[in-house]
Amino acid sequence: ILSDDLSEQERTLLELTATPAATLLGAVSMILRTTLFSEDPVAWVDMWQARHDLARIEWMDGPELADVVAHLAAKDYEGTIEGVPGLRITSYDDHNAKLHWIGTDTPVLLQLTRQSS
Repeated sequence: ILSDDLSEQERTLLELTATPAATLLGAVSMILRTTLFSEDPVAWVDMWQARHDLARIEWMDGPELADVVAHLAAKDYEGTIEGVPGLRITSYDDHNAKLHWIGTDTPVLLQLTRQSS
C-alpha cells in the first residue's frame, strides 16, 4: 500500500542526503556525463558529498582537469549561461581544483581530482 506521508526514518535520511552538495553533484553530473565518457573516456569516476557543503569528484585518465573545469565553471555566452550557474573557480593545477558554488543559501566547495594511471 502506497503511503503519501514520509516516515520519520525517510525524513531523517532525506535531510542527510538531499543537501546542497548533492544538488551540485547532480548539476555537475549532467554536464560531465558526455565530457568524462567521450572519445577519451575515464578509467573510473567517483562522486560523493563529504558534508552538506562539500562535494568531491575524482577520476582516472580521461579529460584533463583544465578541460573539466572549463566545462563546469559558469560562463555567459551572449546571454546564454553555460556550465553550472553560480559555480566559480577558486584554484586549480594539473591534478586538483577547488570551485565554489554560490547557487544555494549554503555555499558548497567542489573539489576535483584527476588521477593519472
